[in-house]
Amino acid sequence: MLRQSNRDFFVRCSGQGPALWSIGFIFLATLSAFAQTTSDPWLTLASGEKGSINARMTRQDLVRIYGAPNVIDQDVDTGEGETELGTVVFPKDSERSIEILWQDPEKKTLPASAQIEGAKSLWKTVHNISLGTSLRDLERLNGRPFKLAGFGWDYSGTVTSWENGALAAELDGGHGRVILRLDSSTPQAADKDVAQVVGDRDFSSHHPVMQKLNPTAYQIIWVFGSPTQN
Repeated sequence: MLRQSNRDFFVRCSGQGPALWSIGFIFLATLSAFAQTTSDPWLTLASGEKGSINARMTRQDLVRIYGAPNVIDQDVDTGEGETELGTVVFPKDSERSIEILWQDPEKKTLPASAQIEGAKSLWKTVHNISLGTSLRDLERLNGRPFKLAGFGWDYSGTVTSWENGALAAELDGGHGRVILRLDSSTPQAADKDVAQVVGDRDFSSHHPVMQKLNPTAYQIIWVFGSPTQN
């Protein structure tokens, strides 16, 4: 399972989720996302209900879909210098690689989480959000500023609240959620600027320094809930 400290940090920061969203809006957004998964093999949803990587699959499913040579069991980084045994798809291809931790590690069934990390990936969540998506793009998709943790520590740049914006329902809608972490290491990131947005506290994405740095996503983690019964 996703390491407890990592999960606790996200729960602590994310609050209670969106306040009283329109049922019709959530339904249409979910329906649209489900439809995309039928034609896009790289799209993974927060709910884990649909997609090539979903909350019901097993290691055997991964082998069937991607081939045995491309499915390897190995340690997965879970933060703060710790690792957990998981399964990696395409471990030698950075743009196709995705790491999976299991709810049942012995049987390797029911993914607890999936994660990607780096500069670029084919894997994505709704609205084509993937590694490299910028803070300004996220703010535009969200329709308003959001909050993220300061830089310079293990959970650097984690989005902690979508502030009831449009992405709240799709990335933090209740049954499963997506953790995004943004990186300030950009060519325009002067030390004096980064120093203003460092530490274990929240900053608005609309903070002048955040806007100037325009950090991009370096890690995305899908935390799946238990699969719903059909």
